[in-house]
Amino acid sequence: MRLPRPFALSLRVHNFDIGTRQNIDVSIATLNMETPRQTAFRSQAGFSLLELVIVCAILTIVLASVFNGVNLVTQRSQAEQTKVDLTQEGREFVDEFERDLHQAGYPNCRMVMAPGAANNCPADFSNTTVYQSSAVAAGLVKLSNTEIIFEGDVDGDGVVDTIRYRLVDSAGNSPPTGTCPCYIQRSQKPKVNGTDPLSQPTSWSQELQNVVNSGVPGNDASGNPLPYGGGLNISGSTAWGATNTSYYAAISSFKDFPVFQAYDQFGNIVPLPQDITNAAGSLILNCGPSSVSCVKSIRLTINLLANATTGVDMKTRVRPVMTLVGNARLVNN
Repeated sequence: MRLPRPFALSLRVHNFDIGTRQNIDVSIATLNMETPRQTAFRSQAGFSLLELVIVCAILTIVLASVFNGVNLVTQRSQAEQTKVDLTQEGREFVDEFERDLHQAGYPNCRMVMAPGAANNCPADFSNTTVYQSSAVAAGLVKLSNTEIIFEGDVDGDGVVDTIRYRLVDSAGNSPPTGTCPCYIQRSQKPKVNGTDPLSQPTSWSQELQNVVNSGVPGNDASGNPLPYGGGLNISGSTAWGATNTSYYAAISSFKDFPVFQAYDQFGNIVPLPQDITNAAGSLILNCGPSSVSCVKSIRLTINLLANATTGVDMKTRVRPVMTLVGNARLVNN
């Protein structure tokens, strides 16, 4: 009969030798085919070198994937944050432009009597007393694709201000003649009595940077104003050696679209530049009884290119671009 293993067995053997009884106890602790030395070696066995190498390789692959994902998310987050910053800065500037233009021409010559004026209107070059009066806002004074000058009580404090917006190139020229990225400056100063509107003092206290559209379209062969054209080149090159002009301005309207564009009461583009130092310009900029076509709304278009140092997308090595548009209706014109 086979005994189960391991097992413990105790036997008592009776042996009679010459009349003497001897008791012999036999103890069998364990019947086991394995020796204690073999059992100890097996209980202490670990991973082999090959197993450790395989585990390390798997962990390396997993961690590399995790870190690559984290790096990609970080790069995309930075790129999106750059776009948010561009949009926020540009939107604030566009909103202020629209608010300013809503007050252009207020209070005008039909609302306020200029001291010493025989005829209170029109407020242009033909009526110098009213034209130069600090109590009367002359409205639109000058308008081109790169500059706009107008008068109005933009703060609602009863003081007529002269407001200027102008596009300046990377070398500080206005009108811009060099290269972009350019920037748009804003000036606001109280109107000085007895001074021509085009000669009023300036204070360039605000600006929007990284503007790359600077178009001055001109007219076609029939004399009709073109929607875009004549923009300046964009300075610098991309990370792979192409010029910024060839890459970012592959669509010509990106750099050729004008910053300022005017529309008449019929929705047609108004030929620019115009100013109120002559009869034709006065009729177009400030609508009068004899005006056939005059400015009723002004469009501001801004194409922004992220900074070359801090705004580059680390994944694509491309600088994000954003376009913002504002339309202001001249309610006092």
